[in-house]
Amino acid sequence: MIQFKISAPGKVILYGEHAVVYGKSAVAASLGLRTVVDFTELPEAEQIIKICFPKVNLFINIPVQQVQNFFLINKNLESIENYEMFYNQIKQFVNIVNYANLQQKLSLEAFFYLLIYITQKHEINLKPFQIHLNSELSVGSGVGSSASYAVCLAACFLHWSHLQKNIYRTFDIPDLETISKYALNCERIMHGTPSGIDNSICTYGSIIEFKKGEYMKPIAITQIMKILLVDTRVTRSTKALVERLLELKYKYPVIIDLILDSIDNISKEAVNIIEKMNKLSIVDNESLFEGYRQLMTLINMNQGLLATCQVSHPSLDRICAEAQNYALAAKLTGAGGGGYAYILLLPDTQPETISSISRKLIADGFTVTLTTLGGPGVQIHN
Repeated sequence: MIQFKISAPGKVILYGEHAVVYGKSAVAASLGLRTVVDFTELPEAEQIIKICFPKVNLFINIPVQQVQNFFLINKNLESIENYEMFYNQIKQFVNIVNYANLQQKLSLEAFFYLLIYITQKHEINLKPFQIHLNSELSVGSGVGSSASYAVCLAACFLHWSHLQKNIYRTFDIPDLETISKYALNCERIMHGTPSGIDNSICTYGSIIEFKKGEYMKPIAITQIMKILLVDTRVTRSTKALVERLLELKYKYPVIIDLILDSIDNISKEAVNIIEKMNKLSIVDNESLFEGYRQLMTLINMNQGLLATCQVSHPSLDRICAEAQNYALAAKLTGAGGGGYAYILLLPDTQPETISSISRKLIADGFTVTLTTLGGPGVQIHN
């Protein structure tokens, strides 16, 4: 029986959030925190699909026959390529399955969207299986949990189709393009009109420079960067924050356009610095630390401009102030208004310093995670 494990990273936007909505550059990186899916074929006698998603408290068994009767008896490849028509089918099916809340409903819709699409597209023999998916990422907090989930599932079902055809290999470039494309379609279920940056980062890993509708440029990095990822535990609405900036732009177009242009230039300058740092020799510590200092200056500038655009929050301001007490730099990541901030650590930041700043932030009610930037994208683990 087939059995395997797949993982995909979360993501963090380093520079350029909000400005990216208006066609400006942004820089994003993969996180060391990952979503992991364990896939196991079950004995034919069991005839169920066993779904275990602890993160959203979803544990259900669905008869294979029920899925086949609904989707596969009259399968039509043309209908799965019509997104609206196919998604309506998925919604109808999920409505007859038990779920307790919106998170579970969306998780099931995304799961069945990818399962049925890939089953039909890649001619999978739908057998009984168990799928256990868990994540180190918080759900709905701007660190790419939904994209990481979608990439994991797309990769899982694509790999299953390979194994059924006796194709034993890691994902190649065309596979990764396929996974990213399928995950983007799936992301539409959770986000309506995703930009494509989240599924790209979660598929390919590393660092990406991104401009909506124009380009997505991977930046290969020679060394992993360390950050503290700080959860304010303040909930916020991305939609409301985007609308707040739109309202400001409507009232003060000249001022806000200049701010957005400045954020654009910060993102581009950050890319230049990271690319220069990648070319340094191992022994050139002085230039490396100068690169980090410049990135921290840009972090502070970017945060200041986002605060001017009224998308920061007192909790985020406290995190930034605490970072500066240790000669480090922090900024919000994602929509702002709460959510997450990240603190960039120097290569020689001592464990005592990390412990000290973490204790102070935890005492303020925040959650702190030491993690990395720029690691691998989606992976098969044997």
